[in-house]
Amino acid sequence: MKVVLLSASTGNGHMAAAHAIDAELASRGHESCVVDVLDHTGRAFRGWYRGGYEVLVRKRPEFWGTLYRASDRPRAAYWIQTLLDTAFVERMRDVLEAMDPDWVVCTHSLPQPALRRWRKTLPFRFAIVVTDLYPQRMWLRGKPDFAFLPTEWSLDVLRRRDPRLANLAEVVGIPVDPRFRPTDDKRAARITAGLEPDLPTIVLTAGGIGGGPIGPAMKALQDSLGRAQVVVVCGRNAAALESATLLAASGGDVHFLPTGHVDTGTMAGLLQSTDLLVAKPGGLTTFEALGTGTPFIVYRKFLIPGQEERNSLFLRDCGAGTIVESPAELGEVVKALLEDPARLASMRESGLAHATPDSAERISNRLEQLGVSPVAGVMMGNPE
Repeated sequence: MKVVLLSASTGNGHMAAAHAIDAELASRGHESCVVDVLDHTGRAFRGWYRGGYEVLVRKRPEFWGTLYRASDRPRAAYWIQTLLDTAFVERMRDVLEAMDPDWVVCTHSLPQPALRRWRKTLPFRFAIVVTDLYPQRMWLRGKPDFAFLPTEWSLDVLRRRDPRLANLAEVVGIPVDPRFRPTDDKRAARITAGLEPDLPTIVLTAGGIGGGPIGPAMKALQDSLGRAQVVVVCGRNAAALESATLLAASGGDVHFLPTGHVDTGTMAGLLQSTDLLVAKPGGLTTFEALGTGTPFIVYRKFLIPGQEERNSLFLRDCGAGTIVESPAELGEVVKALLEDPARLASMRESGLAHATPDSAERISNRLEQLGVSPVAGVMMGNPE
């Protein structure tokens, strides 16, 4: 079976999910590859799609939230974005024609509108892997043949929004790298990660873009905690890394360890090492934390309005996380949790209970079934 996984490098999550599925398919002997759709668009569109997203998330997150909500309705913002997405990915058609896949699997919604048109002449089938809990309208474009969803709540929403697609859907979680697994020996994990093995440990991150106010969060922890170590992951935000490095040099009982972007293996090791994760709940980060059983503090000032709001409620409601609003509350909650091992253990168990370490396997299983023939009694999507 030939599978092309289409994604877009607007953040870490979409591409990482695609690579997790690709690795599983390759291990089974299938011909599979990951393609960044933005590599096959014009320079201006690519710069706007990547850079514009990062600028809005860092500088004007409220405006991004407004755009997100506007594009979730079949009005001007939705249709304009769909027109742009269709027009500017046209070069991808030649790539798919050359690859001649059995399945195209999207972990980003960008290529979906064009796929419907291309299937009139190219004989592939098309699935989506939704990488946030809420199936926003952008994910419903293109008339997919199958949908892989993160949670039962996601499926319930899809039933209301698109009953046809809901009947062609399976709840599998979000695919993460298999290195995001629990460990019973945090001390050994800390030694492996180059950390002090016996200090309370926190990972603080505003995500791959690093758009959140890292400095005030660090100051809140510095003012609230006794001896502890905090790994500060600043992502691609050089200014945030510089600010974090200056604050770390001020000394005190809290030992700050600032770093920029970290690779997947390093992040997995950090989550296995830490007592707590303070972060924004991106879809991938949410399921990486669940997979390692890492208690999650959603710091709302890091949160990207729109797609991450439901993720934060999921973490709170399932018992794997909690939400804090301000620097003062952040310091208080982190201190209280570090002093309450029973609560941390409960959050860990809740996270592991909702983890989906077999997500990529389940997606591969279903593609293998559908690759031979459609599931009995299920009508596949009509490319017309």
